[in-house]
Amino acid sequence: MKLWLCVTAMVAVSVPPMPAQRQDTTPLIVRGEIVSGRPVVGPLTVELSGNGSLPQESVPVNADNSFEFHSASPGMHELSVIGSGGQVLHRETVAISSATQTLSVHLPDPPNANRSAGNVISLQQLRHKVPPPAQKAFDKGETAITKGDLLQARSSFQEAVSIDPEFADAYNELGGVEAGLKNLPGAAEEFQKAIDLVPEHPMALPNLCIVLAKMERLHEAGQVAKRALQVVPEDGRMHYILATSMLADDASIDAIIAEFERASATVRAAHVVLADLLAKQGHTQEAIQHLETYLATAGPNDPLRAKAEARLAGLRQ
Repeated sequence: MKLWLCVTAMVAVSVPPMPAQRQDTTPLIVRGEIVSGRPVVGPLTVELSGNGSLPQESVPVNADNSFEFHSASPGMHELSVIGSGGQVLHRETVAISSATQTLSVHLPDPPNANRSAGNVISLQQLRHKVPPPAQKAFDKGETAITKGDLLQARSSFQEAVSIDPEFADAYNELGGVEAGLKNLPGAAEEFQKAIDLVPEHPMALPNLCIVLAKMERLHEAGQVAKRALQVVPEDGRMHYILATSMLADDASIDAIIAEFERASATVRAAHVVLADLLAKQGHTQEAIQHLETYLATAGPNDPLRAKAEARLAGLRQ
């Protein structure tokens, strides 16, 4: 199963040069849609790389999963789907030929309930045999999710755990549904049930951490982040939340900076926080480098862009 609150980042792909015969840089209005078997909590942004004289463009994803670029140009582009924390959820190369086409961006589909993200499967999960009726209800919930029917999905996952109270993956999915329905306390409760059954659950731990952070229960989120990082040590979101909780708890500034550094590989917003921390420590050049890195990848509509530009201008004076 995939994480409900974030899809694993894809490997970056290089963007082929635009063919010589296609040098037309007239801006095009190009529409697209996000196709996924999982709702993602929080706002999404889609970025399209610049081409020729046209700049990179960043646009929000609408409630119906649609988006619209207003300054695209014909040719090959790198398209990225960005999460609310600045993390890259998906990246691919797309070919734009005209304003009449529709871009369909497919996020990875969820695998079977008996498989886990990141190829991490606990001993408890290997030993536990899901009864067929519970698996059938679980599969029905998965189907409901792909149709965007979260209420039906909730009912199906509730049926699955009522049949099999030890069905940890179903609790994780139920937590994701509650999060999608904006019931964050309910989501946290369901994720915790999955963790109680499988303490090293590779999806429920990060999901609970993110929900707690969204609820501004930062100290608790930081404790869960530490546990999650023992299972998914390269998860930049966990490093970011851990660093944020450490900042709130007045931990060692060096330790906080180290965690934000680890997060910055995948969570772009970490560069902006690092710039502030490093500047206060008198490390002006390092702060400038982090801001430059952030601005090199942030789209024009990125919520932190104006702050980063102003901060960079001030540090360069």
